Amino acid sequence: MSNVVEFVTFKLKKGASEPDFLLVSDKFNHEFLAKQKGYISRNLLVDGEIWADLVFWETMEDAKNAVKAFRKSEAAKEYMSFLNGPSCKLLHLSVKKSY
Repeated sequence: MSNVVEFVTFKLKKGASEPDFLLVSDKFNHEFLAKQKGYISRNLLVDGEIWADLVFWETMEDAKNAVKAFRKSEAAKEYMSFLNGPSCKLLHLSVKKSY
């Protein structure tokens, strides 16, 4: 079971192609996220123009280390090139209780 949930909301840049974004998202997941220590799983969510990444991590340290590594990753840079930067909001939440 996951102890930490990373929740990131964002909008795509104006004119960004959704099919192209989904391809880059797959690449980002395969080449970067899935290789990070403590990674459990990820869901990409959307409601209208609001998107969200829901990533499950084993520990808070794993989640924070992935953020540091994110800044150096070419796959992450490509992923971010589709996002409206100012719209991005990141939360790392500890799981208090699961039902």
